[in-house]
Amino acid sequence: MLKCIQGLLWVLCMVVPCPEVFSQFAISSKTKIQAVADKQQYATLMKQFLEEDVQKVYGKNTDSKASSIIILRVAGTSIPQIPRSEIQAIDQSLQGKWEVFSFKTLQRNKLQYLIVTGSDRRGLAYGTFTLSEKLGVSPWYFWADIPVASREQATVIQDSTSAEPSVQYRGIFINDEDWGLQPWAAKTFEPETKDIGPKTYAKVFELLLRLKANMIWPAMHPSTKAFYHYPANKEVANQYGIVVGTSHAEPMMRNNVDEWVDSTMGEYNYITNKNRVTDYWIKRLEEVQNFENLYTIGMRGKHDSGMEGIKTKKEAVALTNLIINEQRALLSKYLKKKAQDIPQVLTLYKEVLELYKKGLEVPDDITLIWPDDNYGYIKNLSNANEQKRAGGSGVYYHASYWGRPHDYLWIGTTDPSLMRFEMQKAYELGNRKIWVLNVGDIKPQEYPTQLFLDMAYNMQPFLKNISGKEHLENWTFKNLGSKEYGSLLWKNYQLAFIRKPEFMGWSRTEPTTQTKATDFSLEDVKKRIADFESLERGVAQLEPQSELLKSPYFQLVAYPILGASKLNQKFLYLDLYYRTTPNVRTDQQPEFQKSLEAYQGIQTLTKQYNSGKWQNMMSMNPRNLPVFKKPEELKNIPQKMDKVGASIKIIIPAGAFSEQSKGTDSYWEKIAEPSFSGNALVSKPFSLPKSIAQNSDAQAWVNYEINIEKEGDYVLKLKAIPLHPLHRNVGQKVEVKLDKEIDKVLDFETFDRSEEWKENVLTNKTIKEVGKISLTKGKHIIQLRMIDAGVLLDSIQLESLE
Repeated sequence: MLKCIQGLLWVLCMVVPCPEVFSQFAISSKTKIQAVADKQQYATLMKQFLEEDVQKVYGKNTDSKASSIIILRVAGTSIPQIPRSEIQAIDQSLQGKWEVFSFKTLQRNKLQYLIVTGSDRRGLAYGTFTLSEKLGVSPWYFWADIPVASREQATVIQDSTSAEPSVQYRGIFINDEDWGLQPWAAKTFEPETKDIGPKTYAKVFELLLRLKANMIWPAMHPSTKAFYHYPANKEVANQYGIVVGTSHAEPMMRNNVDEWVDSTMGEYNYITNKNRVTDYWIKRLEEVQNFENLYTIGMRGKHDSGMEGIKTKKEAVALTNLIINEQRALLSKYLKKKAQDIPQVLTLYKEVLELYKKGLEVPDDITLIWPDDNYGYIKNLSNANEQKRAGGSGVYYHASYWGRPHDYLWIGTTDPSLMRFEMQKAYELGNRKIWVLNVGDIKPQEYPTQLFLDMAYNMQPFLKNISGKEHLENWTFKNLGSKEYGSLLWKNYQLAFIRKPEFMGWSRTEPTTQTKATDFSLEDVKKRIADFESLERGVAQLEPQSELLKSPYFQLVAYPILGASKLNQKFLYLDLYYRTTPNVRTDQQPEFQKSLEAYQGIQTLTKQYNSGKWQNMMSMNPRNLPVFKKPEELKNIPQKMDKVGASIKIIIPAGAFSEQSKGTDSYWEKIAEPSFSGNALVSKPFSLPKSIAQNSDAQAWVNYEINIEKEGDYVLKLKAIPLHPLHRNVGQKVEVKLDKEIDKVLDFETFDRSEEWKENVLTNKTIKEVGKISLTKGKHIIQLRMIDAGVLLDSIQLESLE
């Protein structure tokens, strides 16, 4: 089996070839690797990694005579054995470029040389690890135990030069690490530190470089000591060339949760305790002034909360403006640079976005980071004026979250097609300075992390209107040797888009409520059970025979799918159990027994996950929320009675229109995902600067022809994906016309933490009604007219009221 996957583990080199291939180089067991000294000894570090990777593939080289030599260097360094003119030509091609690398083959004295040059140190890292991927070493070799296939045949590398990354700063935020990464590091991987320390961060930083990322927001929960508590952490970041930033609640490189102590320092309040707060920031600036950082500015509360000491938004705006200006003065003084030359960010998270809309004055060189709503829907992006900012803008996105209306910290089920759609919007609207993904504990967020960072490095392949399933299948093929595993995961993501596993108890957090019966109909319950049973059969049938692939298969495919299936089945069978009256229910009922079996299955799976290397990594009940309770604790639920709803007469996928017309500068585009119907409709272009006036030639429109067989009263509804307006100049509106009699504007915009928004993000849909309409028998025309760009319609529903 292992020999069969040797060719399957090759990873395509993400580079832009030169107009013609000048030469090619063969890496073999006799290839030697040399590093050209640079100030930071970065080439030496890359040499160590590449030597280890070559040895994994070809074994240890005992032959002292080299047939070929790889030379690793950063632009600006010289190579004695290569003419200066040839090196200068390479450097000139890379001059002024950000994180670019080149491969150049040269022949000297019967020796073949591959000169790997980075325009800067991270460019060299990406070139080095591109070679590793070509050799068959997965970026996930450590974090998912992906095996490396040995081989005898040479690996051919062609001369090429990479493109600059699509996004300048690309990274992850380790967050809510209390139940995974922190206990694993403290008890299993780094017991000498008893925490996430330099040994763990070295592995994280290596992963980031292999994924062509460059930035970290370190772990910051109370379970973890602050990143700078361990001096070696920042040294390791510097050694690996990783840019260190901090999250939205940690200005001036400070982790308030661990480092600000009320009992000795007073309140974290800029109004009443300004001198102590300022000294606190200064000490950190003095410590990190010689390192590569992205400085979060502004001020929130001590943790993830609003600023202390203010009573109104107007006060908060004025105080934040003052704080930003004073922080910039500190940065300039202690870093000995002009403020505009120091990378600074303001993450417009939660209440800060509202302050920004209320008039917060953010200097032009500061990067604005737009957040999603914690559930994958970006709340705001840059409008035409904001796109002109010198500091640019970026995105903070979640693949894991702790908070209302419900956490999803257990299994990584953020829909890949939704992530891609949202990041495509961000990219097209010029938000390309910084992209950060909240990855929780890294595991089990391997694929969302890969997808997000692949897009950030090279967005071009993701701008095409094709299914994201292909990327997932290619990922499982490269790492596990089969595209079928990607198909299984894709189906699991689709089921989670209907309802995430963590949401299956229909409970809430903040405040915490208890679980109840699902809102699924009996037909829906049975279909969902059947879908998960089919997935489980697929997981069993496709389990690899190779012992080396069993563990990574379990981590990347089996546990996420089977865990989701078992938690779903626990509640789906309880849903069937709840259909009997409480006084006649017994524990021996088949439905209750199957719910018990499902719960026990989660226990067994999690015990297997936490064996060996990954002991203490996986929790099956983060935060011990009601959704994770045993079935025995969930029995006392009132009898469920299925609702008798309206009879749906017609459902039309939004993309199944009969006629269309483009507007002056607008159009509707069919897309398959993200959607429920598989045939959705999105209003474009995203770059449209403002809303379109009604009844104008600027409006794109689509028509749907329906045939009513029975005269009567109906309700017309539109189902959409619950997006937020693209930016402040547009909304989420669409105009609906029926024949020539009804003309109504539907508005899909919701506001943060409203009950409507909560329901939308838990179900990934929003439904608006045109209202009661009377229809005669025969043909009718429904017309949808575009008002705002960035509205994603799933389907049209016509329900009879009889």
